[in-house]
Amino acid sequence: MTKTKYAAALLCALGALTAPALAADYVMKIATPAPINDKDALSAWFLAFEAGVEARTDGQIDVQIFPAGQLGPIPATVEGVAMGTIEVTAPIVGFLSSLDPRFQVLDAPGLFVDEHHAMATLADPSVREMLSEFGARSNVEPLVVLTSGQSVVVSKDPIASTDDLSGVKMRTGGATPLLNEPMAALGASPVAMPLGEALPGIQTGTIDAANINMPVAIGFKFADIAKNATYLPGSFTIVSAVVSKDFLGMIGPDLEAIVREEAETAKGAYAEKIDSGAAFFEGLWASQGGVLNGFSDDEKTSYLDVMNQTVQGIIATDAQMQADYETLKTAADAARQ
Repeated sequence: MTKTKYAAALLCALGALTAPALAADYVMKIATPAPINDKDALSAWFLAFEAGVEARTDGQIDVQIFPAGQLGPIPATVEGVAMGTIEVTAPIVGFLSSLDPRFQVLDAPGLFVDEHHAMATLADPSVREMLSEFGARSNVEPLVVLTSGQSVVVSKDPIASTDDLSGVKMRTGGATPLLNEPMAALGASPVAMPLGEALPGIQTGTIDAANINMPVAIGFKFADIAKNATYLPGSFTIVSAVVSKDFLGMIGPDLEAIVREEAETAKGAYAEKIDSGAAFFEGLWASQGGVLNGFSDDEKTSYLDVMNQTVQGIIATDAQMQADYETLKTAADAARQ
């Protein structure tokens, strides 16, 4: 090789090393109010989905996760997906009823025994078909519906019985009847409040307690202010990652198929963390000075009786909600066998 040719080749190689990477064809912003970590099941889904989509599309889709409310409060991100300014948001379902009231059926307590049971129920073909219709009127759809831990109430004062809930001003994740009326039936005063306002709310006395989950309790260091935590029997934090249909249409059928496939594939990473994640966060809560309280078996029965009675009264007033609830309950009953 001549000196001239060698110099030209060297310049080309240096150029390849220093040239900026080609920009992705599409950016897929995902908003979530919760922190992301390497321990909990929902975080595992986000991270696996991001890696899977980017690998399968050879970087054509750049998945960008914005945790801990970085893109704004939950109502703003929900509106953003409906308007197409955000591609995906993943709040608890109580905040999605503004897009479609059918989402609220997922707030019904008492359907699931544990998160494995919930996962099996949500994977039932009849449930998947039903969920695919949610959000249609707002031009969105659920990309995935998952649990994010058993619902837990964090508070300054311990709550270890249904009587302890009487008079408690409690932050809940939305304003839907199935979320709030059962708590009101136990004497609590539900307050629909975005996640970012819950900790300041307890600090200032605006609320007495917050209904959240353990990863959130740890991520936002609730134990510094409210060290008591109590699992709510039969109640789980349900999260739906809703996607803009305009985005799915824009990327074309081949990339859309990859997005959908990777949303399903990432459930494997999620399932692997269900048990270990819960145990890890319970230990971390204790290490931060938190106390985990529990209901006795009799109190659990009493709690669930009130939940079920209230739920039945609510769904009886809405034919669509009752039909959706029966679809979920039938699948849940089958998954117990």
